Amino acid sequence: MKTLAEVLRNRIQEMGFEDIKECARQFDVPYELLRKVISDGHLPKDKTLLFYAEKFGLNAADLISIVYRQRAPQHLKYLFDSPSGLTPAPMPETSRQAPVLGRAACGEWLESYQVEPDAYEPVDLGDDDAFFVTAEGESMVGGNIPPGAYLLVSPRARVSNGDIVLARLGEEEFTVKSYFRQASGTTILQPMNSAYEPLVLGPEEPLTVMRITEIRIKT
Repeated sequence: MKTLAEVLRNRIQEMGFEDIKECARQFDVPYELLRKVISDGHLPKDKTLLFYAEKFGLNAADLISIVYRQRAPQHLKYLFDSPSGLTPAPMPETSRQAPVLGRAACGEWLESYQVEPDAYEPVDLGDDDAFFVTAEGESMVGGNIPPGAYLLVSPRARVSNGDIVLARLGEEEFTVKSYFRQASGTTILQPMNSAYEPLVLGPEEPLTVMRITEIRIKT
């Protein structure tokens, strides 16, 4: 039986793509995780396999069986063999499923960020790069952002003073705050909870901000 990497690589070629990154962009799939699966042999979680099946028109049960067989001890791999082979599934209608890509601090900087999605959330949005993060901490409760809320981040959206943003300092530190940039180039990341102090960053500090365009409170 083929490996998951082989199945996905063959399917991408069948759809007319030679470049994995171009296929990922076209089908709204996180590229870095897809690259890890195809190039490094990473075996993702079931929910990611379901997402791949939907996006690439493959049978979800086949993908899950392939991965379980790869993970199984050698003497149990026969349990996942199927004489019928892979079953193509109809290509789904175009839909937008945005990945939930980890946590973002509503407090001080948070030093962790994961590539593999925790989940996927449906969105009606033209921004193909949009993704969710999960709020952690209480510095933004005044903006109706409790811990555990899903925040839709739109990298292409214009950011203006007063917008709530996901801010990244350098490459790995993230926080959620209200954004204010002064004429001097100083940036103030303002919490919406009086118990927290604002973060003040000089113009020389490596700061990237992306606007949060939707807040989903999970119950």
